[in-house]
Amino acid sequence: MNSLIDETNAIQIRNENAFRILYGVLEVGLAVIVIFLIADSIIVRKLIVNPLISYNKRIQQDETIPVIGAAELQSLAETYNRVYEENQETQKIIRHEAEHDPLTDLLNKGSFDKIMSLYKSGNTPYALVLVDIDVFKSVNDTYGHSVGDKVIRAVAQTLKRSFRTMDYIFRIGGDEFAVVLVNMSVQNKPALESKLEALNKSISECTEDIPRVTLSIGAAFSDGELSTNGIFNDADEALYYVKEHGKNGYRCV
Repeated sequence: MNSLIDETNAIQIRNENAFRILYGVLEVGLAVIVIFLIADSIIVRKLIVNPLISYNKRIQQDETIPVIGAAELQSLAETYNRVYEENQETQKIIRHEAEHDPLTDLLNKGSFDKIMSLYKSGNTPYALVLVDIDVFKSVNDTYGHSVGDKVIRAVAQTLKRSFRTMDYIFRIGGDEFAVVLVNMSVQNKPALESKLEALNKSISECTEDIPRVTLSIGAAFSDGELSTNGIFNDADEALYYVKEHGKNGYRCV
């Protein structure tokens, strides 16, 4: 009996030791699995979750996205940024074509209406200049429309050279142009008159391969003594006064 008890105790001790070893191995294995899961979570968050969150914010803000994260996400970001930049360039071209006159690259009539609406509703003083090419129809009839186009482009370039980069220059009709001079009050009338006189002289002395032309110009100031008709009509009336009194001149009201 004692021998059987001793043998049984020995077996129990061996089994207990084996169980302890197995339990220890199991604990180590579970610890390794937990560490692996934590590390995997950190890696996934760093390489996938955080980049995706950043992508989403940048896309909502209509910006390019950072090239970060896993290799696949970096490739996705590079592709998105390339497409985004191409779209931005396309949108710039579309906006430019929508806002500009194709012949002269000046702002067009639609842009003129928008700018005038903004300045009419604001408090910043400005001047409006309307310009017509004198007897332009005879230029087209005599020399053809291709020469007429050259004249229009020459006038457009002269207007660009004559006014400040901060001013808005428009082609609002066939041979009709407009200039909005920002931060220009009626106190600057003498300076504007001098500029308009120089403008007409410059275009009449143009040495380009075009027939000699002159301009009729009318101008009005937003802080001047405007009639009830508004600044555009006042400038337009000044323009037609010049056209009816010999053309080739200017009038500021």
